[in-house]
Amino acid sequence: MSDFSPAYILFLKKLQVFLSPSMPDHFIFESKSMAKSATCGRGINPSRISIVKLGVDPQKYSPQYKSSYIYRIFNIPSNRKVIIYSGHMEERKGVDVIIRAAAYMVNQLHRYDIHFLIAGNKNGEECRFYHLYQNSNAVDHITFAGYRDDLSRIFPCCYAGVIASTGWDSFTVSSLEMASSGLPLVVSNLQGLSESIEADVTGFLFNTGDHLDLVSKLILLLDNPNLHNSMSKAARERILHNFSFEQQIVNLSNTLKTVISRKIRSKTDADKLLTSSRIPICQKA
Repeated sequence: MSDFSPAYILFLKKLQVFLSPSMPDHFIFESKSMAKSATCGRGINPSRISIVKLGVDPQKYSPQYKSSYIYRIFNIPSNRKVIIYSGHMEERKGVDVIIRAAAYMVNQLHRYDIHFLIAGNKNGEECRFYHLYQNSNAVDHITFAGYRDDLSRIFPCCYAGVIASTGWDSFTVSSLEMASSGLPLVVSNLQGLSESIEADVTGFLFNTGDHLDLVSKLILLLDNPNLHNSMSKAARERILHNFSFEQQIVNLSNTLKTVISRKIRSKTDADKLLTSSRIPICQKA
């Protein structure tokens, strides 16, 4: 994969791919945006590319496990609706966008009915975000949860999920896990993330890096319970119909069968052509 290339560079990359003696026969990607970066960035022929959607265990990540779990272990007041992010902390993940949105909602809009739970930090990674909300009312409405192995219990207790990446991001597994748990998602309108929801049905897209647009989308969910419930149900149904582990395995298996069959047919046709083009050798009597 690569960033999109100008026409002359893309031509050279296509030539490089064509001449490469060790290029894979086929490429399988998890999202349309990743596949597009291969064709428009690396010059891979679309006929050599397939997309197999990611999968999640809908039994493990299920709304039926909704409980007071997060309120107990994180000491969050029970009257707050919890917005969760789970992922890495590097700059491109946009954690600062989430923190800015949280601080604005609490400090400027006085939304004391919300709480932001940020999971995935380790080794003090959260410290670099403190200056965005310390010494304000928001400090009591933001919790860094650390690196977790109990997300299947945490997600169903939350109200919505947020992924605010500002740099390259694809179709993340966490988006499937949250949706499977019945969470509407608010995600950056960016590459594969835009494929992680059905816009305005299972969640919202917001302008990348714009914490105020993120705030506006979250308020829509917070202040419209019917909309939230509709998106929650649609998110879960979308997972069950399109993104289970079973479907991923079937799709991967079918793709491999198709690619292998095509390769065998191609080799067979080449052998037939080679055989028919051989010059007969006359033997002496």
